[in-house]
Amino acid sequence: MHTTPRTASAFGRAEREEDRIRQVFKLPAHAPIPRVGKETLHQYHEYLAAKLIFPFKALYAETQPPVRQLVRYVTVLGMSDDIRRRQFGLFCKVRLDDDQETELPLADLGIQADDPNRELIDDYLYWLWNAN
Repeated sequence: MHTTPRTASAFGRAEREEDRIRQVFKLPAHAPIPRVGKETLHQYHEYLAAKLIFPFKALYAETQPPVRQLVRYVTVLGMSDDIRRRQFGLFCKVRLDDDQETELPLADLGIQADDPNRELIDDYLYWLWNAN
């Protein structure tokens, strides 16, 4: 498998992400990042529920049969409290463009680069995909 070597700035960016993730779990510098699990997902849920600015716009790509993808804006209203789904990551409550409300995985949403929530969500995604 071919991988692209990380540049010094990529290493620095990952280190800053990990430092912010340690703050979520109230860990000292250079402590190992905790693995994704029921308790750590609960901690991250509480952190994001307190820190994210709701509502905010996001993009969601929905695949519809047979093989069609619909990309649309959704309004993120808050974090879902449904813990049954947490084995798949954190979910959030959203309003679709037809005013219907549902829940979607936070990891499936695209956040605009200038959104004030972007860094918080990027850190969560970094942790979700790298701490397994």
